[in-house]
Amino acid sequence: MDQLLTFLIGEDEYGISILRVREIAEYRTLTPVPMTAPWMRGVMNLRGTVVPVVDLAARLGLERTNVSRRTCLIIVEMDVDTERVVIAVMVDAVSRVVDVSQSDIQEPPPFGLAIDCVPGLVRVDERLIVLLDLTAILSTTEIMDAAALLPSLREQSVEAADARQ
Repeated sequence: MDQLLTFLIGEDEYGISILRVREIAEYRTLTPVPMTAPWMRGVMNLRGTVVPVVDLAARLGLERTNVSRRTCLIIVEMDVDTERVVIAVMVDAVSRVVDVSQSDIQEPPPFGLAIDCVPGLVRVDERLIVLLDLTAILSTTEIMDAAALLPSLREQSVEAADARQ
């Protein structure tokens, strides 16, 4: 039996393994990082750690997420090479945690091209949940580059503030 955290992007429900989820946070003001992909919404400070924030809808080729009172940040951990990386994924709303067995997961229908980011579909309470593989979706090189830019941007703004004084 596996557990999935399900969430909404628009009216559609998606799911990821609960084992990847570190925590769920309310949406907060983000620091934009220039020269990044349109789906990179910026970075946030999570208890002293710079965390890149990915707009999952935009990353999936859908419209950018409109921030509302239900917008959430799902903080996930991923292994990249030998390093554990923390990333925030922005979604319209977190829905629920569901139990599924491997036998409940159906193969995605053939769409004529390989969709590695959708390992399967599962029906729960008459609702179809699309399972997502975050490792396949998130281009970690771009995300890590964005996170690496932030300290130098902070230093530049501090230097600029010092120069004005």
